[in-house]
Amino acid sequence: MRRYGLVELVVFAAGVATLGAEIAAQRLVAPAFGASTVVWANTIGVVLIALSVGYWVGGRLADRRPRLRALSLVALLGAALVALVPLLAVPLLAGTEDTLGELSGSLVALLVLVAPPVLVLGAVSPWAIRLRVTGPAGAGDAAGRVYALSTAGGLVGTFASALALIPLVGTRWTFLACALLLALAALPGVCARTKT
Repeated sequence: MRRYGLVELVVFAAGVATLGAEIAAQRLVAPAFGASTVVWANTIGVVLIALSVGYWVGGRLADRRPRLRALSLVALLGAALVALVPLLAVPLLAGTEDTLGELSGSLVALLVLVAPPVLVLGAVSPWAIRLRVTGPAGAGDAAGRVYALSTAGGLVGTFASALALIPLVGTRWTFLACALLLALAALPGVCARTKT
């Protein structure tokens, strides 16, 4: 694969992992707190807040370290955090199910389990834009392409997790599959010896 394509591959895989994790997260907390509109609102709200913070942090860090390897390391960290979600869920959900109600319990669980990986994954798109922008003339095109790829990845992650992965392999393996996909996309960039 050409070096130019690694950035875009990481962006697409991060989109898959982000929305795949969002769908799987709702299924993960459902046995403890149900699948009501309140739980869905908490899930979507936590993901949006984490993405917003991730975009801001990612943009700042990308200006300090505009390198493919740095972007890939961030994506690899995001993959590791996504893989940890089902492992951390067991003790956390057992502790919050009986002590907190549907609204506060699901919110706390989602903040602890889902916000950290999604925040890290939110940093990927602004970092990729920083790597692809070479001047003001192409900034809009670069940003549009990155967010289009991220959104396309999100669509794949949503439908793959809801229609295939969760029904076939379950919620925990869905998290692990999303993490593995992102890790495989990020590893070539981690090993690359390039400056961009």
